[in-house]
Amino acid sequence: MIPGEAPIFIGGCPRSGLTLLRVMLDAHPEISCGPDSGVLSLARAARDLRATLGDLHERDFALPAEKVRENFAGAIFAILDSRRTALGKKRLAEKSAMNLLFFEDYAAMFPGARFIHLVRDGRDVAASLVERAWRDPRSGRLFDHCASLEAAVRYWQGLAAIGLAAERALGPKRVLRLAYETLARTPEAELQRLCAFIGVPYAAQMLEFHQRPLALAGMELESAAALRRPVHSEFIGQRPKSHTGPDAARIAAIAGPELAALGYV
Repeated sequence: MIPGEAPIFIGGCPRSGLTLLRVMLDAHPEISCGPDSGVLSLARAARDLRATLGDLHERDFALPAEKVRENFAGAIFAILDSRRTALGKKRLAEKSAMNLLFFEDYAAMFPGARFIHLVRDGRDVAASLVERAWRDPRSGRLFDHCASLEAAVRYWQGLAAIGLAAERALGPKRVLRLAYETLARTPEAELQRLCAFIGVPYAAQMLEFHQRPLALAGMELESAAALRRPVHSEFIGQRPKSHTGPDAARIAAIAGPELAALGYV
């Protein structure tokens, strides 16, 4: 059995405000939400093992699938819980963009877990990804999803579709969709809604994240300057070319259904 309160998993497309939401949650006196922990590798391993071995564990080693799942859940929880314990907080949350791919896996491992699907207008996300121009550290080449507007839009579209499918599969009692734009414009109301969903009292400290030392890591460091200020809406629709003219038409042709499903048209 997993001790304590059920974990909270946050996922969404990169450049959707995930680090902002993470530091807001971590500022809550009851919640630990640190930088990406790497537990995705365990979730991926659990899925691969299940796909590769099927019922071999149960058939030949008297180790049912439920026990295998419990073992992986215990390993994931142990990694995440070390930070929560060190901080003396009650709840733990895990933020990684690619958590989105494993919402349903985590749901099976942690029956009480709650999930946050953070979304942002795909036009802004695509423009931001191209602007960031992230490169593979091994080859030095641009990642495909940063190499062109079309590739960035397709990347956003694929993750948006996965998030929408997880919402349908797990239902509104387990998955809450938050929009970056609403969080930036009306942060207190959105954080109150989030706190009600995960079952903790709202704490005003969540809006004071910029006054705390921020333990950022990896690509989060690119957002350091923005996170030293109170939450603001300056990054919404800041790239007009992606919203009007030929760029907008190309984006709509690729990701129109997902934009519409998320309320961005």
